[in-house]
Amino acid sequence: MTTDAPKPPPAQQPRSAADKAERSRLIGAIVIAVIAIWFILANTHKASITFWVVTVTSPMWLTLAGTFLAGMLVSLLLTRSRNRKANK
Repeated sequence: MTTDAPKPPPAQQPRSAADKAERSRLIGAIVIAVIAIWFILANTHKASITFWVVTVTSPMWLTLAGTFLAGMLVSLLLTRSRNRKANK
């Protein structure tokens, strides 16, 4: 008769500085996203926005969400450009 003794868990590899930096960036991005979503949901009144000559009235949450998405897009494009230059 064989006994199935529990196997010890595999030894964890120490995390490298790159892994820690990646995890920190991910946590920071999640915190920023949560704060931005909370801020957007807290501001529901209408706002008037002037683009040079044209004035537009829209819900503030829509304006904030658009601004947040535009900022994310710019950040993505700049990071991508920087990574391309670093890889050359």
